[in-house]
Amino acid sequence: MIDLSKALRTSATVPVQAHWEPIENTANNLHWATEEKFNQSKAQWHEPVDMAWEEWLELFNPGPAHPLKSYSTTDFQVFLPPSTANVGDVWDLDSKRILPFLRQFHPGVTQKAAKACLRAMSPEYADIVFRIHARFILNASIGAYLRPAQFTGHLVINRNSGTIRQFTLSLPRRNSNVDMGAFRSRDIGFVPRMELCSFSEAQLKSIAWEAAITAEEVEKKFQNAFYKFFEIEWTAIEDAVERAKALNRPIHAVLLFGVLDDESC
Repeated sequence: MIDLSKALRTSATVPVQAHWEPIENTANNLHWATEEKFNQSKAQWHEPVDMAWEEWLELFNPGPAHPLKSYSTTDFQVFLPPSTANVGDVWDLDSKRILPFLRQFHPGVTQKAAKACLRAMSPEYADIVFRIHARFILNASIGAYLRPAQFTGHLVINRNSGTIRQFTLSLPRRNSNVDMGAFRSRDIGFVPRMELCSFSEAQLKSIAWEAAITAEEVEKKFQNAFYKFFEIEWTAIEDAVERAKALNRPIHAVLLFGVLDDESC
């Protein structure tokens, strides 16, 4: 067990790049509505809408608010455990202190929940993995929002120098990773890249970790921490059918569009 709560001791600046690529592969093409359809939505809205079609086309693909921003090393203390921790421990992150990082993407961000896990330790380094659930209000007057599936990231710190070796925060690159809406219509789509990253000092493969858990183990810990339904003992459909026959009971099937552990579904 180790105390990392004050591990970042310097006032050095940390430049962070932001990347936000345009949406691809939506289900209903909401973000790329024709001018005629957009005008129909405006006319049916409950109050006047001061927005041109050209502005609408840019609404869901604004790009990062700050492509490059400098932080103080101490700003990253929000990701550290509040007290002593072992490898594999999970803790809550302070929502208000997380928001400045997400505002590098867009000023209209709201944050729902965030947790971190100590993934690995060595005599010199510590690797902290975190997961953040957030929502971006793009235009409140028409109910326009973008909700990423999740943000995941790493903070690797040098325990000896009290500095940051690497910082990343990104939207997982998988199909259907954002939910969006406006004018009471909803859609789901794919953003190829939405990421914050520091200028990496070196490849992390060179670090010899003394204690570590795998990325899969971290993901499992986050799933259990965020979602109560992971406590359910799920049964394969084939076994459920056989059990229903044996008990002479019906099966109540629920069909979901998307997965339960994804904030964009």
